[in-house]
Amino acid sequence: MYNITSITEFILLGFPLGLRIQILLFGLFSLFYACTLLGNGVILGLISLDSRLHTPMYFFLSHLAIVDIAYACNTGIECPRR
Repeated sequence: MYNITSITEFILLGFPLGLRIQILLFGLFSLFYACTLLGNGVILGLISLDSRLHTPMYFFLSHLAIVDIAYACNTGIECPRR
């Protein structure tokens, strides 16, 4: 006989941390998020404003910045099944 055990879902509880460390981590990750959005926004703004940067290399760089913003904004929350 074969063991056909499969897990279809799990609950991620996280680590029990104190309030001070939670606030510190929230601030740190918020800073990382803001820097990611600002940096990629600056890249997109500079490429769109300067006509000398309308070359294929900067076209692909702008698309990479858009993908990076999209990945940073993705929370990974899945809709529940109906």
